[in-house]
Amino acid sequence: MRWLIIVLAALAAFDVVPSRGARILAVFPFFSKSHILVLKALTNELSSRGHEMVVLSAFPQDKKLPNYTDIDIMPDLQEIMQRATGKNLFFMGKMPIYQQSFMMWGMGLGTTEAVATGSSFKRVLEDKKGFDLIIAEVFMNEAIYGLSHHFKAPLVLVCPFGGFHWHNYASGNPIPMSYYPNPMLEYTDRMTFTQRLSNFVFTTAWDLGHYFFYLPRQEAISKKVFGPDTPSVQELEASASVVLVNQHFTLNYPRPLMPNIIEVGGMHVSREVKPLAKEFKDFLDGAKEGAIYFSMGSNLKSELMGDDRIKAFVQAFSKIPQRVLWKWESDSVPGQSKNVKVAAWMPQQEILAHPNVQVFITHGGLLSAQEAAFHGVTLVGIPVFGDQMLNMRKAQLGGYGIYIDFDNVTAESVGWALNEALHNPKVKEASRLRSAQYRDQPESPLDRAIFWTEYALRHKGAKHLRPAAADLYWFQLHLLDVYLTLLAPFIVLLWLCKKFCCGSKKSAVTDKKGEKAAGGKKKKQ
Repeated sequence: MRWLIIVLAALAAFDVVPSRGARILAVFPFFSKSHILVLKALTNELSSRGHEMVVLSAFPQDKKLPNYTDIDIMPDLQEIMQRATGKNLFFMGKMPIYQQSFMMWGMGLGTTEAVATGSSFKRVLEDKKGFDLIIAEVFMNEAIYGLSHHFKAPLVLVCPFGGFHWHNYASGNPIPMSYYPNPMLEYTDRMTFTQRLSNFVFTTAWDLGHYFFYLPRQEAISKKVFGPDTPSVQELEASASVVLVNQHFTLNYPRPLMPNIIEVGGMHVSREVKPLAKEFKDFLDGAKEGAIYFSMGSNLKSELMGDDRIKAFVQAFSKIPQRVLWKWESDSVPGQSKNVKVAAWMPQQEILAHPNVQVFITHGGLLSAQEAAFHGVTLVGIPVFGDQMLNMRKAQLGGYGIYIDFDNVTAESVGWALNEALHNPKVKEASRLRSAQYRDQPESPLDRAIFWTEYALRHKGAKHLRPAAADLYWFQLHLLDVYLTLLAPFIVLLWLCKKFCCGSKKSAVTDKKGEKAAGGKKKKQ
């Protein structure tokens, strides 16, 4: 006991006492279930490690957890969510890319204002106990970061996907557009000249809209909620201790990362396989020829993809011996064959972990790709919008995924893709290799996320992680002022040469013209 006291005293002297029992506020304003899967993995684990969690989200826990207070913000988001989910999202991919940016800005601003001005948020602002740390989702909700200033607590940001390009700016993280494709484009990191040009122009245009249209409106919400003395949303974002990004270099493209940007891709993936419900277990156990899992995610509904596409899948499935689990929101699929089982909800991770599941037909969402990677399941992707195209291009490039264009879904294309995924040894080997590479990490992504979250607590915001790049103006960061200074003497010299050389020549020409004119007059006289 004496030695324990001495050790703890020494740790306290060096300010490295483990961060236990902190009071943490987490705010997840967006109404997507897939986002919550990632974000709740972090808050649940923090709760289990002894921290007191207060969590605002649209999806409270099914079961009450110790040290965990859920605050339901769905009533504030109900109207916005109904408007967004009432549309057929399958055809969102048809929207011109510039319109998608305006749609996302509008949705982000509407969501942020609804949450920040709602009664639940106001109740949190009046909390007298205070908080030791603020965790906020990174998804078009910058005004929410004002909580950090309000409670005088460090800020940890969590991005439920790989992140938009501008998320790097506030953290001072470089994004070389020569090989870093904008997440909204389906380019790879090996871009042609035309693609690099398109990547640059699109990203720059988005940045202009972001800074001159979108951020001022987030700024207005922030000042309205937290008061006029609140730092700007850009300052607040730049003050974040760490940014946890749901990506991993084996599934995304390798890129430079500053010490305050932490890859935690797949932290929601359970390392322990839970037992399957009997109806799914019996169905998969009986799949002697193997099984296929088909889900278009939590937001896209299979029944809305169009009659021709539904018939194409029905026909393709009826011609194969494998069993198919299809996430389908209605009671049954028209023309459903005997080897197909449908359900409105399925335990995706447990299904992918079953040894008989060989192929995952997916929309190409990042979470689905991460879960498939962990379990070594080959992807057949039909991306629709957002970063889904980017994710499936990466899978196609790596050889562990088959890409089907949404407009090219036919019985023939689906049959060909399934044949490749099931029987091509190169595809199966690439899937196995991808799984081995992804699993080969020094610790689990969730453990890494917990470590860096607690690191921010232990080191009171960990300002030493923040690079100086975050404080530089854009022209300083890119050395444009230095280039201009170095070029200035040459520009002046060229100007002087032009002035004097051209001036001398001009004078000489003028003199000659004058002499000729004078000579002509003499002769005339």
